[in-house]
Amino acid sequence: MRHILNHNNSIDCTVTLPFSKSIINRLLVIHHLSGGNSINRPTSGSSDTVVMENLLRKISTQNINSERFTEINVGNAGTVMRFLTAVLAVTPGKWLITGTERMQQRPVQPLTDALQKLGAELAFTNINGFPPVLINGNPQLKGGTVQLNAGISSQFISALMMLGPVLKGGIGIELMGNITSGSYIRMTQSLMKKAGAEVNIKGNAMVIKEGKYNEFDFASIAEPDWSAAAFWYQVAAFAPEVHIILKELSSESVQGDSVLPEIYEKLGVKSAFTKNGLMLTRSEKPAVSEFDYDFTECPDLAQAVIVTCAALGIKGRFTGLKTLRVKETDRIEALRNELTKLGYGVDVVGDQIFLSGTRFTDKRDHTPVVVHCYDDHRMAMSFATLALLREEIYLDDPDVVKKSYPGFWKDMEMAGFEYSDRN
Repeated sequence: MRHILNHNNSIDCTVTLPFSKSIINRLLVIHHLSGGNSINRPTSGSSDTVVMENLLRKISTQNINSERFTEINVGNAGTVMRFLTAVLAVTPGKWLITGTERMQQRPVQPLTDALQKLGAELAFTNINGFPPVLINGNPQLKGGTVQLNAGISSQFISALMMLGPVLKGGIGIELMGNITSGSYIRMTQSLMKKAGAEVNIKGNAMVIKEGKYNEFDFASIAEPDWSAAAFWYQVAAFAPEVHIILKELSSESVQGDSVLPEIYEKLGVKSAFTKNGLMLTRSEKPAVSEFDYDFTECPDLAQAVIVTCAALGIKGRFTGLKTLRVKETDRIEALRNELTKLGYGVDVVGDQIFLSGTRFTDKRDHTPVVVHCYDDHRMAMSFATLALLREEIYLDDPDVVKKSYPGFWKDMEMAGFEYSDRN
């Protein structure tokens, strides 16, 4: 358990954010499917990226003539589960892909149904539609046209997209319903094109032609992680005086989370792109009193933004949160539980979150409140920033930040945050 404090009225720091794990993990899969050799590449340092790299190495070196199933355990890395399920479908050998107890509660059936329609040999060992999954890999798997529910997870779509060039005849994907997290589909398209793939998207239909991925330069494509920047926007919104430089962040980004400047302009934070990166300062304009936002395109920002609005006493309505139900935890319920515990007025109706605008004002209140992190890195980081406004913030699992931002606590210390661990 970690007690977090920050008594500074002024914060002045320069931060080097980790590379985007969303980008790095896609590049790792593309490179693997290209049949490329080992490479020098930037690393995000995130545990998800480490898991992806280690498992791809294991897959590449496994004895494919073995009659035994090789276990591929992704832990709690949802992206790795979705992407590698697709990769293993075209990888010779017998595979069992599995993960933590929570991972076995996260659905994969939209992806496995599409793969089976293409002829992939898949079977569930426990509950139909959920990991673990047995896979007989077939490097000669043929392509074709599949339909996919676009409203559950864009990772299913991205997994099939990246597989497209190595399928015989390529693949056509028809997306059914409203697209969730479309920015991640566009990211996948952009990265595939940089590696030489032909990806055509028109409306809810896409065609990926058979072909070969080219070699590419990781260093020229990787970007700092915009979703990690969200927690520094929280700091900027809470601190009385602030000057934060987020190094190398650019307005030219394939990440949908680069909408942060637009969002936080409403919440009292000014953003300016400089030669050194993105500079955050307090805006001359105060934060709005009411704020509504649809997170369909950027669900990974929801926790930071909603916590910010709650802490600033902003009345709000937040939609586009459906995918939060199937993340590391049910993030909608987690937000309701922990914000309510801290005294903020919050209500949930279906997949929408409403804030009443109740504001906590007594920083000297020493009543300890332990924030449960739910094995979710974004819960931990979103609530840690509240130490600027309250003195009683404790986190029950601070190390969970390693999933996406392993240097988070070191960077927080640089910004004047203090913490002590206790049993």
